[in-house]
Amino acid sequence: MKRFDRIIFIFALLLSLVGLPVIYTASWKWAGFSLNNSSYFFKHQLTYLPLAIAGAFLIAFFPINFWKKNAVILLILSIILLVLVFIPPFGKVSRNVARWIEIGPIQIQPVEVVRFTWTIFLASFLSANKEKKKIENIRLIWILLFLGCISLVLYFQPNISMIILFSLSTLVILFIANIDFKQFFLVLILLISLISLSTFSGEYRKERLVFSSGFPIFKTYQQSQALRAIKEGGFLGKGWGRGALKFAIPEAYNDFLFPVVLEEGGIMAGISIIFLYVMLLLSVFRLFILISKKDIFCGMLTICILVFWSMEIMLNILMNIGFMPVMGLPLPFLSFGGSALMVNWAQVGLLMKIGTLGDKK
Repeated sequence: MKRFDRIIFIFALLLSLVGLPVIYTASWKWAGFSLNNSSYFFKHQLTYLPLAIAGAFLIAFFPINFWKKNAVILLILSIILLVLVFIPPFGKVSRNVARWIEIGPIQIQPVEVVRFTWTIFLASFLSANKEKKKIENIRLIWILLFLGCISLVLYFQPNISMIILFSLSTLVILFIANIDFKQFFLVLILLISLISLSTFSGEYRKERLVFSSGFPIFKTYQQSQALRAIKEGGFLGKGWGRGALKFAIPEAYNDFLFPVVLEEGGIMAGISIIFLYVMLLLSVFRLFILISKKDIFCGMLTICILVFWSMEIMLNILMNIGFMPVMGLPLPFLSFGGSALMVNWAQVGLLMKIGTLGDKK
């Protein structure tokens, strides 16, 4: 590997490795009780990590033009995959939620695949006419139509968290791509309407909007327990494996992994995790600055990945501390989830490929 992609690879690997013991300490009691295997989630993540890293090198093997030329086809195929969650025998319903498909022993969350293809699609569409200093209306319409299709499918799964992630990230990316004021205002109104309609329709969604009279703003049961765990952890934490409040947080190994870090490792451990994320994101931003001067598509693809990672990290942490409503958004590389881990590493593979181009004189 060259110097630019090596830095991104190292920070992604560090986060993935740190996630393994945290997933174990957050899940062993629940996994032992419900699955009779206390190390189930740890072993699952440990199995997927080398596969994800191997997938990154496989993705990096493809020429960058492959992704640019096939962006629309890949997006359509991934949306079809997203629809399969409703079609037996592929779709798997768990707790009245249809988000997974099963192919033999393999279980896939298609929305993560869509996240991968959506960044490529946006980069391809927005780089095609970058020289004009504006986004053509027809391209903006196609972007909004595809986003609407994705959101419609996600609404019926339901997966409102991903609608919010896709909408906010796309809005930021369009802003970076020099969308003009009238276009930006129109898109902003449309996306606010989309998010509001998705969030306030359905009783179970309204239950997540438990407002507090002070701070934090939102205070559901999960968030209350998370804040207690953070408070109990203090500066240095209780010690790894010694936290007790983490077991009061439902599925802490996934969306609420950050309070587990803070309870057992304290503020110092939390700062260390945030430091790793900041260094990863700064490395990607540095690559964007370099490559955007050489290749518009690569520059846009880099910034698209950066925005999605940044938004997911920010929304997860704000949710954990009660400044956002509860959303099913994991921490990239850190939280439990095979599909998310594979896709995050696939995006590392794209950045590795872009990094090798950036090293060329």
